[in-house]
Amino acid sequence: MQFAVAILLALLSLPGLGAPKRVLYVTYSAGFRHDSIPISQQVLQDTASRTGLLEVVPTEDLTLISADNLRAFDAVFFFTSGDLPLSDQQKGDLLAFVRDGKGFGGVHSATDTFFNWPEYGELIGAYFDGHPWVQQVSIDIEDPDHPAMRALAPSFQIADEIYQFRDFSRDRVRVLMTLDTRSVDLTAEGVHRTDEDFALAWCREYGDGRVFYTALGHPESTWLDPRFQEMLANALLWLTRQSDGDAKPRGGTPVIANGGVGDALVVGRALAPGSLISIYGNNLTSGSTMQADFARTLPVKLAGTMVRVDGVAIPLLYVSPSQINAQLPMDLSAGPTSTLQVWLPGTASNMVEVHLSPQY
Repeated sequence: MQFAVAILLALLSLPGLGAPKRVLYVTYSAGFRHDSIPISQQVLQDTASRTGLLEVVPTEDLTLISADNLRAFDAVFFFTSGDLPLSDQQKGDLLAFVRDGKGFGGVHSATDTFFNWPEYGELIGAYFDGHPWVQQVSIDIEDPDHPAMRALAPSFQIADEIYQFRDFSRDRVRVLMTLDTRSVDLTAEGVHRTDEDFALAWCREYGDGRVFYTALGHPESTWLDPRFQEMLANALLWLTRQSDGDAKPRGGTPVIANGGVGDALVVGRALAPGSLISIYGNNLTSGSTMQADFARTLPVKLAGTMVRVDGVAIPLLYVSPSQINAQLPMDLSAGPTSTLQVWLPGTASNMVEVHLSPQY
């Protein structure tokens, strides 16, 4: 009998056999109200249900945000706008809920919320600062190891309203995906950032809790996109601690080690145009390790990393925080030196001189 009870308890402890984790989905609009909110409610409920591990409860009843009511939930997720009519007690209860180990997430205009409550900006990681582009864009995955991003790596395209942010710092959040600025006009009206750093999803730790945000989600078409749905499902599983993924910020200027650029086979020899090179150092990517899909054309950006030689981006084969494998341009003119730059969004890039062989 005791053996049977032990087996039953063990089975109930397995993922999927206990009660689903509950997510309170708040869609109250005190500012602009998005037409996609009704479809988002249905999509998020259906997406969560398909996991067998989640239950999403949509609401616009803000009285549910209280210490007593939040005990019934494992995470809160916002698709909100404006200055929500929460009391100071409710605000404190929400912060304590997350700080004490629960999850908080937001989509799109969740950063266009509570501009006059600085603690909320700290919680979610940034504030909305305009949307210069409403178009089809390319998006780079910086951290393919995070469960919310695995299905999207290394990049994807989508049509949406693209946000930029203020009060944003990579020192506070771990950026998961960013706008590929080659897919937009950086001189468009309303572009405020000059560092080409347009993060579109990030995560962070807040006390003992977890936070996830994505800027996508303006049109219904995004909510109906299976890729977006899979990202949200995996993000909710991460927020409710049913999957693991690093949320610590990655940052710092890339550091190329002394003598850390050379031929892929013999480090330190002179490099001819077209050579495969390896770059060694630290902070060489703002994301995680990623390898190019060799069945496709080699990309010039992987995991947020770009390598330029004399200002021209070169193909990347592999990137990691400590090593980059790349190919020098075939048409690069031989000469005494060329300048190699490892570029990461939001950082001061590191440059070194690369010696080229005069022989072809």
